[in-house]
Amino acid sequence: MDQSERAAVRQALAETGPRLVQLLRRSDPDALVAGSQWRVAEVAAHLGHVFTGFTEAAIGNSAQYARYVPDEQDFHIRLAAVNASLVQELADSAPGGQLGAAITMIEEGVVAFLAATAPLAPDAALYTPWYGLGVTRTTDTLTALALCELLVHGLDIARTVAAPWTIRHAEATVVAPELFARMLPLMLTDAGRAATVSYRISWRGAPRSTPDLVVRFAEGTVAIGPPAPAERVDCRLWVDPVAFLLVGYGRSTTRREVLTGNLLAWGRRPWVATRFPSLFCRP
Repeated sequence: MDQSERAAVRQALAETGPRLVQLLRRSDPDALVAGSQWRVAEVAAHLGHVFTGFTEAAIGNSAQYARYVPDEQDFHIRLAAVNASLVQELADSAPGGQLGAAITMIEEGVVAFLAATAPLAPDAALYTPWYGLGVTRTTDTLTALALCELLVHGLDIARTVAAPWTIRHAEATVVAPELFARMLPLMLTDAGRAATVSYRISWRGAPRSTPDLVVRFAEGTVAIGPPAPAERVDCRLWVDPVAFLLVGYGRSTTRREVLTGNLLAWGRRPWVATRFPSLFCRP
């Protein structure tokens, strides 16, 4: 992210937090969230802990979260276990009032996170044990993640209460490439580790200054970075950034986004586009 993009993401965070809180205040805490096994109160609790944890990472106090991390190699299973423990902990500490407590955590957490990250370098390495013991992510990555969590879970709550909710293209255009490059390498599935394939990603509607990304799977790992001169890949993908977030978070499918024109594939092996989501687990 450049300086103007960083400022835009931080402003979007400051605006989206209160927008989500308004939705939560009018929601039934026990309602099952659309497309999820969580109740509204549990989604809110998860978001409250996201901002508490990210803020603790920003101030250098996140090592305490290591006690929630199970001895599990699979990223998805490990992160799900951490989330479940934290959500249950809030339910136990606020019986009958989990949603209210979570709303307070979100309101205070957004403000605290923005304050804690304001003086930090964009590439500062912040300890994030919930992604794996010893794993760090940068200030920019956690800021992008924080906004994505609000946007996607806000969409979930809005669908549950039949309210409008917009994920703006401009915001997705900034955060999607950041998450793509910095988070997907942590999230390989067995299929991803077994794959030998390459993709080049272009972002629909992005400024000319937004670089393409090349994704190469080989020998159990994935490398993501800018394309080399004249580099050839198996499949070119032209992706709408909002569609990327929805597919990545499991709120849409590749097939749906292809049919609506939000994802196009071509190249030597265009059919491998349908495999791409299976190579990474959902967050």
